[in-house]
Amino acid sequence: MVRSPPCARPTAPGARRPNLIDAPASKPVSADEIVLAIGRSEVVRLGRALQGLLGPDSVRPDTPARLEAALAEVVERLGAPGGARPQVTRRPAGLYTPEAWQLRLTSVDPTVGEAIRSAIRDGAFAS
Repeated sequence: MVRSPPCARPTAPGARRPNLIDAPASKPVSADEIVLAIGRSEVVRLGRALQGLLGPDSVRPDTPARLEAALAEVVERLGAPGGARPQVTRRPAGLYTPEAWQLRLTSVDPTVGEAIRSAIRDGAFAS
């Protein structure tokens, strides 16, 4: 028997379908944190932007660990203090659709956060 992931199961008529982006964060957000929830298409655009900034030899950021490493390098290049730490989680953790990726940026300057938001929207970092 093949089972569908919980988010792919049909819902009762009129019932609200679960939205992965509405899922609560694992930890409370502090004043110096930026939390972004994005879908697959935004992850692809952000990945292209990261590779464009890091160079053609960079590893494709297509897993949470790779995306986290690429974000850490870009955050450092954009001038964030040494304590800045990106965390990336994918919900659900397996390869199911729809999926949501949560980017948690701690101790980053607001301009760095805006540069990352812009890269998600436009697919490139502004020069």
